[in-house]
Amino acid sequence: MRAALNISWMAATWTLLAGIASVAIGVHASSTALVGTGTDVLADMLSSLVLIWRFRTELHGDQPGHQVEQHAHLVASLALLAVAVGVATGSIIKLVSGRGASPDAAGIAVAAASVVVLPVLAVAKLRVAAQVASRALRTDALISLVGTATAALSLLGLLATQTLHWSAADPVAALLIAVLAGATGVRELRSRSS
Repeated sequence: MRAALNISWMAATWTLLAGIASVAIGVHASSTALVGTGTDVLADMLSSLVLIWRFRTELHGDQPGHQVEQHAHLVASLALLAVAVGVATGSIIKLVSGRGASPDAAGIAVAAASVVVLPVLAVAKLRVAAQVASRALRTDALISLVGTATAALSLLGLLATQTLHWSAADPVAALLIAVLAGATGVRELRSRSS
């Protein structure tokens, strides 16, 4: 449980910083994909905070682990669906309006940093989740993997917009992010009943 609590704290710290940076830079650059990456990363932070509560509760013996685990898994799954809806809406608006992103070095750097850091966190979460038999921590690891994919899509969209001047690259990348987040959230909600 201590390892699960530690990885959840590390994930919450990284995702808070990276999520806020992604959203702020994404809004400044009008990048729906980068905002989508940021919201996915912030959903990861929310999930990590719930897991901190879950593992602290179990370490202190205040509530049965199974009940807390169920709540943590539900929050993680719903966070992914919320990201999917928000990002899809934003990307459709951008596609209809024909407005693209204005990528800059900061946006590219924050997306690249997430591509590097998030898979490391995801692998660590998956290892610990197997040790403590936590579906919620496994789902949290999946959110980190979705975050990795969304950061990669954001990076590609920003680079395509910057180099090819393709204004649709960013919102198309954002739509792919929404599909990925939504599919993962639905799959995890369905797994709750099995």
